[in-house]
Amino acid sequence: MPKVVVVGGGFGGVEFVQRLHKMSKTIDITLFEKEGDQTFRTELHKFACERIPPEAIKIPLSRVLPQSVKIERVAVDKVDIKGQKVFAKGKSYDYDFLVVAAGSDPNFFGIPGMKENALSFWTLEDAMKINSRIKQIFKDVKNVQDPSERQKMLTIIVGGGGFTGVELMGEIMEWVDKLCKENGILRKSVKLMIVEALPRILPNIEKEEVVNQAIKYMNEHGVEIKTNSMIVNVTADGITLKSGEFIPTKTLIWSGGVQANSFSNLLDLQKDKRGRIIVNEFMETSDPHVYAIGDIASYVDKSNKPMPGLVESAMQSAKIAAHNIFVAINGGEKEPLDLNLHGNIVYIGKRYGVVNVKSIGTFAGYRAIIMKHIVNMQHMLHAGGFGLMWKYVKDQIL
Repeated sequence: MPKVVVVGGGFGGVEFVQRLHKMSKTIDITLFEKEGDQTFRTELHKFACERIPPEAIKIPLSRVLPQSVKIERVAVDKVDIKGQKVFAKGKSYDYDFLVVAAGSDPNFFGIPGMKENALSFWTLEDAMKINSRIKQIFKDVKNVQDPSERQKMLTIIVGGGGFTGVELMGEIMEWVDKLCKENGILRKSVKLMIVEALPRILPNIEKEEVVNQAIKYMNEHGVEIKTNSMIVNVTADGITLKSGEFIPTKTLIWSGGVQANSFSNLLDLQKDKRGRIIVNEFMETSDPHVYAIGDIASYVDKSNKPMPGLVESAMQSAKIAAHNIFVAINGGEKEPLDLNLHGNIVYIGKRYGVVNVKSIGTFAGYRAIIMKHIVNMQHMLHAGGFGLMWKYVKDQIL
């Protein structure tokens, strides 16, 4: 029986396993996911700011994968490419094909002090740290008399104005209202800020006027947006911009970019400058028995357009990898990746969002929130059936 080992139980890894199992019940599949469950990462900002409980973003792999799939809740610590083996916790696992779906890690771009002093925002653990830090600040500041120290504590900065940073700040700006009331702090004394190196936030949203609407909405809710503002140094007491401006803060949350998951360091394969594994249009790496999908894969199409790090990219690359591994085992014609990305929907708190979807256009407002829920419900239905979709409705809508 052919053996396929998958590393990573995120959107891409789960999609791959589900599709390959549907194609063939005679392939031995083992999935390594050290967290044990799939984290619904696109909803992390809600958990970080206490809008939803942790169980709302944890999808049990045993609930969405076939019973015949072996789930190993440990980290792979060594890979022998030539010998076609992976090693974890002292055990070895043979494979005929290895699928790397390990995702990405934060990229600090070598900015001095960033890794040591900023809070990253990528994992469930990161979200818990952010939650704890902000709550503690609002408790501690009540005992601080020095005005400059109080302002430093009550200044919360998100570095990076992409989808992740904007969604997190949208959640923070609403949560802060609640924290101020609970702790007897004037809302106007809290300074919230997004700092972005590019000329505008949400660079993947096509219409600038819609981005401006989103900026106006955040401004009205006490968020300052600083663009063309590259962070060049970070300390425990603040950030320094390329312009020389120093902004005092005790809380910088970094969402300014990603790179390949550190798992790629274990693999003797061709990689790009961000450590991502280079693949061809069939999701094949430089080794014929190893495939890579999602964020950890580096694919550039014929028009020189790179595959973006999106959920849709992960899902579509997983589909192609599943088909091509099935073909490699059973014969047939390989299928190339032809990305068909529908667009993006961005939350900015509970009541406002931005839609950028090919079929319906680009707009901002409450309609975006409704659409985002519909998209998430469709994903849950696809991943785990009606039961999982209903769980989403109970956790996040009702």
